[in-house]
Amino acid sequence: MNSLVLIILVTIIHLIFAANQNPGHLKPFGSVGSLINIKELNHEYPTVSKLFTYYIPKLEPILSRQVLNNDNHYSIWQTDKQLRSEVYGLSDTNIQVESFKSRQRQRIQMTFGDFLDRYGKEPLLFADNVPDILQ
Repeated sequence: MNSLVLIILVTIIHLIFAANQNPGHLKPFGSVGSLINIKELNHEYPTVSKLFTYYIPKLEPILSRQVLNNDNHYSIWQTDKQLRSEVYGLSDTNIQVESFKSRQRQRIQMTFGDFLDRYGKEPLLFADNVPDILQ
């Protein structure tokens, strides 16, 4: 009987001691512990010199939010109409496309403009390298 009480007492003391040493044990990730402040950059990329001077040598993390909303290069990909009108010469570029109309794949050559018109209406797969204009 005395040994059972001793074992229970030691177990309780061990659990209390372990809980004090690991305060985040069995709790949601990030809910306990010292948190660091991460600098947030809204609507901007850090410049290369700023990135290599302030953040990388210090191993300091940064968080960039909403940077693609105002990026001109990203915005032309939002709709086919923008892509066609803002990239000069893209519609006339010849590309290779695979058609899945029949059970067999069929390789077809067409202009990028024709591909933009047809890919939503019929089963087509872009099967060529990215045109040089978009690289």
